[in-house]
Amino acid sequence: MQTFQHLACLYIKYLQIFKRLETCYDCMVHPQKRLAVLKVLELVIRRVLELKHSLPEKVFPWEYVNLDDILVDLKLPPETLEVPVPRYFRENSQSGRRVRDKIVSGYMKVRHGVESLPLEEEEVLETAVKMEISQSIEIIQRNERGRQGKQRALLVKELREEEKRRRNYDAAAQMEMDPEIAAISIQRLFRGFLSRVRATAAREEELVFIGMRPPKHNVRGDYDLAFELETAYKKRKQVQADNKGAYAKALGDLKEVVREEEGPHMRAELRGERTDWVTHMIESTKEIPEDLEGFYPDKFPEDEKKEGEEGAKDPKEKGDKKEKGDKKDKKGKKGKGKGKDAKDEEVKEEELPLLQGRTELTSGMNDEIKVYEQDWEDRDESDNFAQKHDVELAKRAIREEVRVEIRDQVDEMLRMNLKKIKMQLTRTAPKAGKKDKGKKDKKGKKGKKDKKGGKKGKALPGEKIADLKNMSVEEMLATLIESKVINDYRDRHIHELVGDFNYLGTVQQHTESQQNEWTPPDPSMAQLRASITEYCVLPLGSTALKSKLQDGNNVKTILLYGPSGSGKTMMAEAVANELGALLINISPARLKGHFGGKNGATKLLHMIYVVSRDPAFSPVVVYMDQCDQFFVGGGKKAKTAEKDGPARYKKDLMTYKSAFVKEDRVIFIGTTSSPEKGDSKDMKNFFDKMLYLPYPDYPSRLMLWRKCIQAQLLLAEKSAHHDIPDDFDLSTLAHISEGFSAGAICQTVKKTLTHRRVERLDKRPHNESEFLNSLAQEAAKNQLTYKNDHEVFRDFTAKMTGLDDERRRAKEERDGGDGGGGGKEEKKGKKGKKGKK
Repeated sequence: MQTFQHLACLYIKYLQIFKRLETCYDCMVHPQKRLAVLKVLELVIRRVLELKHSLPEKVFPWEYVNLDDILVDLKLPPETLEVPVPRYFRENSQSGRRVRDKIVSGYMKVRHGVESLPLEEEEVLETAVKMEISQSIEIIQRNERGRQGKQRALLVKELREEEKRRRNYDAAAQMEMDPEIAAISIQRLFRGFLSRVRATAAREEELVFIGMRPPKHNVRGDYDLAFELETAYKKRKQVQADNKGAYAKALGDLKEVVREEEGPHMRAELRGERTDWVTHMIESTKEIPEDLEGFYPDKFPEDEKKEGEEGAKDPKEKGDKKEKGDKKDKKGKKGKGKGKDAKDEEVKEEELPLLQGRTELTSGMNDEIKVYEQDWEDRDESDNFAQKHDVELAKRAIREEVRVEIRDQVDEMLRMNLKKIKMQLTRTAPKAGKKDKGKKDKKGKKGKKDKKGGKKGKALPGEKIADLKNMSVEEMLATLIESKVINDYRDRHIHELVGDFNYLGTVQQHTESQQNEWTPPDPSMAQLRASITEYCVLPLGSTALKSKLQDGNNVKTILLYGPSGSGKTMMAEAVANELGALLINISPARLKGHFGGKNGATKLLHMIYVVSRDPAFSPVVVYMDQCDQFFVGGGKKAKTAEKDGPARYKKDLMTYKSAFVKEDRVIFIGTTSSPEKGDSKDMKNFFDKMLYLPYPDYPSRLMLWRKCIQAQLLLAEKSAHHDIPDDFDLSTLAHISEGFSAGAICQTVKKTLTHRRVERLDKRPHNESEFLNSLAQEAAKNQLTYKNDHEVFRDFTAKMTGLDDERRRAKEERDGGDGGGGGKEEKKGKKGKKGKK
């Protein structure tokens, strides 16, 4: 528990640093400072991911850890745990993405006559009921007769009231009032009215101030302020681009300057070092070296030692961990039935080592801090108001590059000279038997080199298909587009997954854990937003970031499961949009009728593999809707599956998932609303992470209703109703919509508050009952999650997280008793059962 608390505090602190650095990098215009900040930012992102993956290991293997109690201790708001998507992910790859999109849209236009194919067709809301012309005429006539009747009734009513007023006036006695008394009465009434208005306004201000009522928005003022902020941001981005371009141009010019001014000195220095080494080698070995391979180990022995130490360090650490693990396992076996003390000792032994040691990330951060102190801390930039690049620092950055170029030239020249000298010596020297030995040695060396090259990786199934051998990446992309596998996505964002933070997560967890069977609660939307960002977006943001991730933090595949309309497809689109990725849709509905035959599945996945690995088309998001159909198990499920159905892709999916390496910026996102139909073992082997998107809880539904209604009210420009009335009962709507998905609630609001209805709110204000008919229609479309459906998702979660195994083990321990003998008998029983089988 102490380890978890420590890691959780570190995670929160690093997350705060990540947000500040991301904002700093986005707003900074100095090109050299931005590069320095970017290095630290990527180190911090890697550290955040490392801590995120290590947190669930310290509690039950449940992806969503509750940190609300730590936030309270640190006096931080829940927004602290919101993980932002760095804006530079899209900005830095803008030019390459524009070229890629142009290629894809060009193929789309040639093959299908359109520039894009949407991933999901938007549902068109039926605002009018279909009917025949005669029925329409009859309804219009009936309404017109009713309108005329109302007008006649209102006219008669008005005439009667006027006649009544005239009679009352004639019958009443004429009474005159003194003008001063009349003025005093009018003043008294006006003062009372003015006081009531002021008291109401003061009460409203107080409620807004203490947070009991949302502030009323000045739509015009908010629009002007947002427009000014957007204009200033665009200007800053333009200055960023100009300074970056000027810095790139200056590097090219300074490279020539450094090459001309310092190049001759560098060349002479490098040549002198190598000449001295060759002379020393001739004196010591009495032979002329063939090349300069031995020069660098002699010149830089420290680098070689470091590489050797790093290479030897990993297996040693692994060995230490294994030894410790073995010792703990032995202790655990011996200590069975000894009570709680042995378990407590085991936990302490497991926790302590993780708080020790220095990692590559912390060392890298420390190095970058030293660079900052050396280059920027004491640098006076009072004259550099435009924040242009620093020439001396640019020279220093380019000097090493120039030195490497000159070093390669000097090495090549010396190799040629050594070869010439050797050839001259061999011509003049008499022939001897040693020459044959030399040839043998060379052959031996060649043999060693061949061995050193290592075994070639196992060929992929698609490489054996004749049709794919001569196809280029562009041809494979065109084939995928022709099969309508590559789709366009809407402008979605992860923060659009509306939902509140779970303020009592830790309390609920401790309360439920005291019961006999602990059931993990549904994750909050805030936890889901953070997990999707950290597993799907942050690792794939840049090539440098992806290639340096630890193997355990490299998520290749992720499963999003939950009821229909919970936002699974929206999150897949959001991930692709945040990354600016190429979206490949291999859902069963999309693949139907395509890639048939024996090698069809292999052909498709090999083309996806080749296109995804090409840097020109990465990052890539492979979307798999209703992915349970790919992993149909044996028995009845296998019999019901079609031969040419999605199940034939399972073997190739497993093969090609393993073929992707850490540097490949690709992720498979599977979604399903029926996870229990797939084989749990296969799904667990294929998907690295699994996230459950439940129907929203009460606070999330309240936020959904408010946000959706507010968005619809802003559609009508003529209407003055841009805010939800204070007396509108959102709480009741949130209660009656329990079990409905977020998509169902949004569709209900859109069907009810149409553009015409919003414009007529001045004449007829909306009420809560208007939404009930549309909500009932959504229930008829299976957008309502019942208790039985919720239990199915919970059972699947328990099976995939290992909760069922934990419960079974705990039950066996309880049934076996506290003594060690029970455990032994149990083991014997199990062996006996295995033998019978």
